[in-house]
Amino acid sequence: MMKGKVKSIVEDIVDIRNKKDAQMIFGVLDENVKAIENELGIDIILRDEVIHLIGEERNVHIAKKVLQQIENMVKKHYDFSVDEIIYAVKHSEGKGFLQNLPETVIITDIKGRNVIPKTFGQRNFVKAVEKSDITFVIGPAGTGKTYLSVAIAVKYLLTGRVMRIVLTRPVIEAGEKLGFLPGDIQQKVDPYFRPIYDALYDLLGQEKVYKFIENKTIEIAPLAYMRGRTLNNAFVILDEAQNTTPLQMKMFLTRLGAGSKMVITGDVTQSDLDSVHSESGLHKIKRILKEIEGVSFNYLTSEDVVRHKLVQRIINAYERIEHDKE
Repeated sequence: MMKGKVKSIVEDIVDIRNKKDAQMIFGVLDENVKAIENELGIDIILRDEVIHLIGEERNVHIAKKVLQQIENMVKKHYDFSVDEIIYAVKHSEGKGFLQNLPETVIITDIKGRNVIPKTFGQRNFVKAVEKSDITFVIGPAGTGKTYLSVAIAVKYLLTGRVMRIVLTRPVIEAGEKLGFLPGDIQQKVDPYFRPIYDALYDLLGQEKVYKFIENKTIEIAPLAYMRGRTLNNAFVILDEAQNTTPLQMKMFLTRLGAGSKMVITGDVTQSDLDSVHSESGLHKIKRILKEIEGVSFNYLTSEDVVRHKLVQRIINAYERIEHDKE
C-alpha cells in the first residue's frame, strides 16, 4: 500500500536589517504574523531579533517574501492593513504587491488616508482609465467600482485635467420619470446617488462637495438628463450601467466631448430591468465595442471584493448556483 507524499517541513529566517522595526513588522498584538500563519499554516517566531519561519517549504517561501515586503513598507513609514497582507499572501505570484502600494496612491482623503487600489484587478482598472477615454469596469458588489471611479474623477478635477465631474445613473425604479416624488430634481434623485455622495464626502468633505455642486463643478443627475448634451472637459461616470437599455447606453456614450473621460460601472448579475425592456445595454455593449480603440473593458471578480470577507463568500455561493444552472 503506497502512502501519500509527505510534505517536507523546513525552517528559514528573515534577518531584520533594522532591529527596531521588529515590532512594527509583527503588528499590534502580532496581528500581521498571525494573519500569515493562519493563511499558510506555518509558525513564525521572533528569536534574538531574527524571524524564524517553520512549515511546508512552499509556504515558508511565500511567507518570507511577504515579510520582506512588510519590512520594506515599515522602512518607508507607509501604512498598510492586515487585509492587504492577506491579499499579498494569497496572490504571492504577483511580485511586490505590498511593496508597490505607495506608487499606486490615487488621492489622499480628508482624513489623510491614502486611497489605493487594493487588488491587482483594481490596479489594472486604474491603469486602464489613464490609457483609455472610455473605460468599462464590470464586477460584483463590493469590488470598489464606484468608489475608485469617483476617487479617480476627483484626482483629475483637483489636478486640473478636467474642469468638472458629471455623475449619472439610470433611475429605473421611478421609470426615469421623477415628477411624482416630492422636492426638486436634486432631492428626487439623491437617494439613488447615496454611494456616490458618500465617496465624495470621504474625498472632499461635505462643505467642498456642496460648493462644487452649487457652482456646477460637480453635477449629479439621472441618465435621462444627459440626452442632447455634449460633455467637454469632464470626467463622466455612469454608475449601475447594467440598468441601462441599449438605446440609453448608446445615448450616453455619444455624449463624450473633447478633453473628457468616461467610466462606466456595472454588475451584469444585478440588473433591475424588467421583462418589458430589452437586453441590458451593458451586456450588449461588450459585443459592440470590444474591438474599438480607446475603449477598455475591465472585469473584477470575487477576488477583488474589498468589503467584509463574508461578502466574497456570498458572491462565490451565488456564482456556483448560476454555474449549476448552465
